[in-house]
Amino acid sequence: MAKIAGVYILDIPYHADKAYSYYIPSTIEETVEVGCVVDVPFGKGNRRTTGIVAEICEGETDARTKPIIGAAGDRAILTEELLRLCLFVKDYTLCTFGEALRAIIPPASMSRVMASYRVVPEEERENPVSYREAIKKLGERGQRVFEICKIKQKFSRQAIQSEVDFNVTKIISLMLELGLIEQSVEIKSSSKGLKNRILHLDESVDRGTIDDIAAAMRSENQRKIFKYVADFGDTVDTVAFEALDIQTSSGRVATAALLKKGLITITEEERFRNHFTVESLLREGGFVGMAEKPNLTVEQSEARDTIVKLYESGKPSAALLHGVTGSGKTNVIMAAIDRVLADDRGVIMLVPEIALTPQTVGIFVRRYGDRIAVIHSGLSAGERYDAWRRIRDGLATVVIGTRSAVFAPMRNIGLIVIDEEHEYTYKSDTNPKYLAHDIASYRAGEHKAVMVLSSATPSVTSYYKAKEGKYTLIELKNRYGNRPLPQVQIYDMRGEAAAGNLSPVGDLLADRLHRDQKQGNQSILFLNRRGYNNYVSCRTCGKSIKCPNCSVTLTYHSTSSNLANKTDEDFEQKRRQSGYLTCHMCGYKTRVPEKCPKCGKEHFLFMGCGTQKAEDDIISMFPDLRVLRMDHDTTSSKYSHEDILGSFRRGEADVLLGTQMVTKGHDFPRVATVGVLNADSALFADDYRAGERTFAMLTQVIGRAGRGDVAGVAVVQTYNPDNEVLTMAATQDYKAFYSGEIKLRKALTFPPFCDIAVITLSSADEGYLGLVTTRMYERIIEHTRVEFKDIPMILYGPFEAPVYRVQNTCRMRLVMKCKLNKRTREFISELMREFGKSSPGEYGKKTVQTKTNSRITISVDLNPSTV
Repeated sequence: MAKIAGVYILDIPYHADKAYSYYIPSTIEETVEVGCVVDVPFGKGNRRTTGIVAEICEGETDARTKPIIGAAGDRAILTEELLRLCLFVKDYTLCTFGEALRAIIPPASMSRVMASYRVVPEEERENPVSYREAIKKLGERGQRVFEICKIKQKFSRQAIQSEVDFNVTKIISLMLELGLIEQSVEIKSSSKGLKNRILHLDESVDRGTIDDIAAAMRSENQRKIFKYVADFGDTVDTVAFEALDIQTSSGRVATAALLKKGLITITEEERFRNHFTVESLLREGGFVGMAEKPNLTVEQSEARDTIVKLYESGKPSAALLHGVTGSGKTNVIMAAIDRVLADDRGVIMLVPEIALTPQTVGIFVRRYGDRIAVIHSGLSAGERYDAWRRIRDGLATVVIGTRSAVFAPMRNIGLIVIDEEHEYTYKSDTNPKYLAHDIASYRAGEHKAVMVLSSATPSVTSYYKAKEGKYTLIELKNRYGNRPLPQVQIYDMRGEAAAGNLSPVGDLLADRLHRDQKQGNQSILFLNRRGYNNYVSCRTCGKSIKCPNCSVTLTYHSTSSNLANKTDEDFEQKRRQSGYLTCHMCGYKTRVPEKCPKCGKEHFLFMGCGTQKAEDDIISMFPDLRVLRMDHDTTSSKYSHEDILGSFRRGEADVLLGTQMVTKGHDFPRVATVGVLNADSALFADDYRAGERTFAMLTQVIGRAGRGDVAGVAVVQTYNPDNEVLTMAATQDYKAFYSGEIKLRKALTFPPFCDIAVITLSSADEGYLGLVTTRMYERIIEHTRVEFKDIPMILYGPFEAPVYRVQNTCRMRLVMKCKLNKRTREFISELMREFGKSSPGEYGKKTVQTKTNSRITISVDLNPSTV
């Protein structure tokens, strides 16, 4: 009997993704454990690759059973709970184990298998093919590569590839097969984190002789550092160097000399990269929120008590906290967090946008100090890794972050909060395509914890579950401090266009901006489109300029400020010189052409309005108005969200203009006016949730006004002033909106009365894609008539994806309305495996004619954020 490990290979396609059996050699038994990274041979060629041990048991081996070569790292990277979580994500979202692992574990914690090669001397070769015949088999290109290899003692595939202009992968494989070269593999360990070097005065030093010892030193740097350590005690070396104005390299030389003389000792302590501390936030002048616990209203106290009662039951449970904007939902949540932390249990707090993180972190850090860890995509790999380690080691008990923070390696979770739970950003659009709510629900079940969903505009699905009793419904009907809701004015923009005003700011909103500036108040303006103009079209033929790689029009971005001040004569020429066209799908950029690519004429129309143009127009109308713009273009640098929001909070700008980043959860007490520049942009989107999203977006942005002592006004600009979604959002009448929406969804069989699965097929070969998509459609019909006939389903398609071509890859879709349970997932998984393992041209035992190198990529998205 031998120890057998079930190992998941990390880089493997879906159809081959399973646990493979390897035996554990007795020499490494002590280092191999469940959850650890191992180096294993895989495939016919025994390619060395990385895997994760999922289980270990006793069993028999045979000649086909391969050994584990070695284990990486000094500990398992997956606890038992995180391993179960990986398997749950794999099965629930239909992704590979490796994709699930990479969502859960930060890249810096992973070990990697690094392959290198060396040329085998002719006298050492053990191969039936003679040396001369082997060289001949390489061919002209192979011989050229071999000559390059011979002059290197050790080389990687990448190093050889950089010296030739053709692919060397097959050549290297052939040289290995012929015994001309041999491969060696080493495991590059995961990051070890950073260390602080602490300087101490050696115990042998008599303090009465310190001045004499220092005076005898010829090195000024040694003398300064020695005196500093003697005067101030234990200190971090870099802190001492900075205080003494000594360069780090020179300081390290001096401390090494002092150590050799026996005058100081040096120890190391772990250092975590953490930007979010009380000291750093105060040093940068950012808002750090409330230090004292607020007094809860009666309504808030009742809400807190309900959450605490669910927590104290010791059973996994879920609650929906539905409160109007400004009702103090954060106060309720923090009161519940206090109760959970009192039992030494952990809390995960999710927010939908990086832009919300600074405000939330400021409040939480001031309340809970250094027990906070922050996880989001804006952090560096090292910062994410350090936050992950602090959570794993129990040094952080409150985790704040965006969607991925739901995977935080917390060992004893008591509460998971999803703030602004209606936001679509909680759904991942890359593998694994998970919804944070589903992962939070699973982890709450594992830890017997409470999941709290919080929103002023809950998703229709969540509110339906609350009404059905699956969630406990908790309501806050009044604003904190009895502040009134903002006065909302729906402004008809049709009159502005008729009067010749083509600016995105109507007269009513312009008056409000002028008044706010005079009174020392601030304003927030929302426009859900970045760039300057939506598209550019020819004045003669009417054709718009499209991306050469994608089936979308290019968006015009300006590199010059205040184009709105240019005269008609030089306006178009100025745009050509000071802007560019870009694709928001693939990133393609180009200058504005001198002539139309279709008809050759010279004049263009720059149509539509983005945040850049809106900023220009506002500055042109109000030259003294200080405007901050917050969109993807202005928040690409590190900590840019914090800088912009901090500047606005400190009163350094009068207007904050932005995309949806500015609509969610922000609390600015001096904001008197909120303006929605174009309320129609999302209302008529081709999505069954268009009304829901428009209602939520408007309700949220309206709620940013009047949160302090200043009365709030919201101006909603629209060309459809009588639309009932707009009128209900203006009165924040969520129940009326829900009542109409749920009836419509039931009548048309949309979620929550069904689930939706979208299968997307992609290929650069358009004709081949159409044939395979049709074959998949046929196979679905065949499956559901025989082995999966027990699955109720409505199938739509095949049809083109909303954006048909992206990066020169065409995409087709099949959409299924169904009930997602174990049986349905089994069916979809079987379909993906069948088409994934088929050779090009062979799908479901039916031949499909194909080009030589045609490939199909198949992905599935369960309940996608857009349909």
